Amino acid sequence: MCQRSNTIPTHVYEVRPRKDHRGVDLISDALPFGRLWYGEPNAASNAVDHAKFRSRSHDAVIRVYDKAGNMIETHEHAGEFTIVDGFGAVQFVGEMAEIEVVSANM
Repeated sequence: MCQRSNTIPTHVYEVRPRKDHRGVDLISDALPFGRLWYGEPNAASNAVDHAKFRSRSHDAVIRVYDKAGNMIETHEHAGEFTIVDGFGAVQFVGEMAEIEVVSANM
């Protein structure tokens, strides 16, 4: 049975209202530019969905804050697949099927 490696980092995301009152920012070191701006009516929900999508292969913690800076929601997302070192086996969890990658070394 494959087990989750402890070396895969957990992505941490914050969804915070913008100071100019024009939507929310999704903030994380896991994002290429550090933050994304969402300005549509369902901005917070879209930001949470994007964070889950970006971290689909990693564990993630997504924290949503209100205007006063209080955390109002926390989402924990488990990554969808793990890699086991040494044997080249890959276990997909969820709707994906389990596959095994055979090493090309002979």
